[in-house]
Amino acid sequence: MPDDRLIYRDQMMRAVLGTRPVILVKEADTTVLDRFAQRLADADEAIRLLRANGCGTRAQSLPDMVRMALGIEP
Repeated sequence: MPDDRLIYRDQMMRAVLGTRPVILVKEADTTVLDRFAQRLADADEAIRLLRANGCGTRAQSLPDMVRMALGIEP
């Protein structure tokens, strides 16, 4: 299974640079790009885990699902 972080990173690069092959330009901040990609991958995994354990629906945001899991009122 591909690394989710790399999938998100490539998708962000295509969104910014277009559909041509992804080539990082010298000005790209790869540290920040990698951090954003990791956050997206982490959030996606958290959502999958919460849904698998009965917290939330497809329409709910991650913060709403966490509130539900923790029993916090919105």
